[in-house]
Amino acid sequence: MGMDNERGETLVELLAAIVLTSIIGVIGYSLLISGFSTYDRVKDESALRDEADLIIASLINELYPLKNSEIKNSYLPENGTDNYYFVLENDEKIGFINNTVFIRNRKINLSDANIQLLSNTQIVEISKDRYRIRLVLKIKDSNQTLETISEIGIINDTLWEVGNDET
Repeated sequence: MGMDNERGETLVELLAAIVLTSIIGVIGYSLLISGFSTYDRVKDESALRDEADLIIASLINELYPLKNSEIKNSYLPENGTDNYYFVLENDEKIGFINNTVFIRNRKINLSDANIQLLSNTQIVEISKDRYRIRLVLKIKDSNQTLETISEIGIINDTLWEVGNDET
């Protein structure tokens, strides 16, 4: 009954196993946290892009077929404000008023209450009948922002009227 066949773990082997397990655990934990952080960032980016797509598509659907003769006034910007909008002949407004999107006097509510339209959103005339729409959105919780820039042309029907007068 000797002790020749007893095999046990030494203290060094036990400590080595604990250190290796700890290192693997720390690496796994950091990867997990990094994955959650990336997921949140991508989710916020996706929500911002979806909202921007809806707003820009709504504006383009209204502005693309619009004729110059249908625009009564352009406030790009309205004096003393961050409001950028068009007033049509029928007094309907299209644009950004008080950090809200308006399409033909109808307020367009953002689909995500956690997203807000920032005051540096604007419509700027870049040349005759061409406009640049700068849309800036922000996630309230994460302060993540998205800026999109689109350009659109308005139909210049005043040239057509001049051409018809000459014939």
